[in-house]
Amino acid sequence: MSFLNPVRLVFSGIFQADVSTVNNDVRHFDNGSFEPSYQEFTKTLPNGDYIANGWWNPTGSGAFRLIDCKVVGLGLADGSFVDTPGADAALGMLIGGSTDRTSGKLVDIDPQWQVASAPWGLDVRLTDGKTPPFFSGRYQPNPFRDLWFTRNINAQNDSAASSTFQSVLENVDWADDAMLSPFLRQLRDATTGGMLSIRLATFGFIGDVKDPRFTLGTVVGTIGPQLEDEPVSFIRGRRFIPANNIPYSWAGITYFSGQIDEPSRTAFLDLSNALQITDAKGTPNPIGAMTLGILRDASVTENTPVTPDNYLPIARIPYDAPDWLARTAGVFAAGLTDEQLALSKTNPLALVTVSDTNPGATDLDLGYGIVAIREAQDGVYVCAEPLVHRIDGAGRAESLVYATRYGHPVPGASIAITQMGRIPGQGGGGGLDQPSAPIPDMGVPESAVTFAVNGGPATGGTIVADEDGVARLDISTTSPGNPRGYIDGQVYLIDYRIPGQSNTARSSFDYIALHVRDDFDVPADPTWDDIAPIMTQYGNLYPIMSKHLVDLGSEASCARHADILHLAFSLPETDPNYMPVTRDLSVYKRRTILAWLEKVQRGETAVQARAHQAAAPALRTGPSGTAPAKAATATPDQPTAADGKTQFAKTFARAATRSRS
Repeated sequence: MSFLNPVRLVFSGIFQADVSTVNNDVRHFDNGSFEPSYQEFTKTLPNGDYIANGWWNPTGSGAFRLIDCKVVGLGLADGSFVDTPGADAALGMLIGGSTDRTSGKLVDIDPQWQVASAPWGLDVRLTDGKTPPFFSGRYQPNPFRDLWFTRNINAQNDSAASSTFQSVLENVDWADDAMLSPFLRQLRDATTGGMLSIRLATFGFIGDVKDPRFTLGTVVGTIGPQLEDEPVSFIRGRRFIPANNIPYSWAGITYFSGQIDEPSRTAFLDLSNALQITDAKGTPNPIGAMTLGILRDASVTENTPVTPDNYLPIARIPYDAPDWLARTAGVFAAGLTDEQLALSKTNPLALVTVSDTNPGATDLDLGYGIVAIREAQDGVYVCAEPLVHRIDGAGRAESLVYATRYGHPVPGASIAITQMGRIPGQGGGGGLDQPSAPIPDMGVPESAVTFAVNGGPATGGTIVADEDGVARLDISTTSPGNPRGYIDGQVYLIDYRIPGQSNTARSSFDYIALHVRDDFDVPADPTWDDIAPIMTQYGNLYPIMSKHLVDLGSEASCARHADILHLAFSLPETDPNYMPVTRDLSVYKRRTILAWLEKVQRGETAVQARAHQAAAPALRTGPSGTAPAKAATATPDQPTAADGKTQFAKTFARAATRSRS
């Protein structure tokens, strides 16, 4: 059932995303043209123009944390919901990370695809702060979904953005003391396979370095059972779709999911990321009285009136009640009558609003309301996981594509698979004094990626779902041949849909993304010259490492710290201390680095004799090979334009529109 379950734990608090932004501009990956100023904060000029430099957080550590998150509500198996202190031992407990290892890391797939960020190495624990955790597990890396940029109507750029992270906690360990809580007994008994479903909704992010809450934001979360054979990163249920070619409806509501649990006769909605807000705390933007119901007439569209003849109401949604979002994490549940349950199996769900702003409020809507947003046409929803694959050279991967109609599988559904092809201009920034390196094209050569479709390998085609409505997309790759030059590998986007579905049938960034790394011949006896370009690039992009631990551009410094570097590069990719934090290093290059470090550890290189010397700066020369001019000292400030994921999204939206036309 996932977190949309009668049995669910609700928490709210603060999250931290201390990402490094030097690598947000793909041109900063070019060692030959990298400048020291790219490691400085954005500089805003008196006239409002700005110099992007290293964007808004060049000193970021990559850390992703849950801070002061408290359990505020519990859903029980009988359908009741309790939030009164003392009603259950779990109320008031803390949801946090590990106490004996570093924080998780928030990782993008590539600077040219910045809309699939995922936490890696994030441990999640329920604790009272005194005893060992009542349960603990590790977040399976899955990227956020349903990212949008206009949720907070009183903020701009990334501070106005919001998204959800849905995944599972793996290898969940339960303490004996957990069974003192009736709720935790129900949660443990309802789940299968040693996993729990978790959803985080994040908003209100502070990206202004002058703000005391810099890199912090608001998080609301829900934890519930995870059942075998369920998707882990999305709800396979009822999908609400805005009608317009923008990521929100006329009432300001964006994509979200629901689910009908037939055994408990309950309709669930996940509104954690769906409704616009007016501040970082999640105060709702009022859109009138809002009701969940079912359209008796499936042809009724968004922004049209309803009547008793074409609409069957279920329940009013108290989204505007004080602190509703924080107290419920945006999960709404309503019991269904026999009539409602029967009609919901064949007809679309809808949210209807009644307000003074409805078009023709006294005439058109007849007092019954206007459809603010409704389920997808014919109730059809197609979604895939995993959404992200990291593949080394000649390799293979698989994504499952789920076809659903009104929450039920569609056996034999045909799903069109298409490479997006060449996409230019992605991953650059704004501002004055632009980097000189060219922005490479994404998605080429297309021949490096093929699929097992239509009975054989092809670059696109059709796959067919099995009796459970699940189609398997088999992906094969070859080395792309370094088409991007100064940055390894290539990024490919895969579009999937039922033939004839519109571009709005899926959220804007729900593509399967592939990072295909280039083949690399591992030298039998690697020298510093073999790994210097790799290490220097990471030193450029993560200045916090070179400034506080090891100068990655210096042979002597890397030799002095060979033991700790060898440990970091040899850790499992899922470990929070894995290096590099980006997870974008090919296995071939990692083996080369490890082989050189092992030579140092064995004393087989001459660098030990020079290890006492001061490490050379990681950034030794400018584009011409001469010492670069010292950048002007800048007061950290926020740019006046969108230079975060907002900037990336706007650029991609333009390119994607051209690609589809």
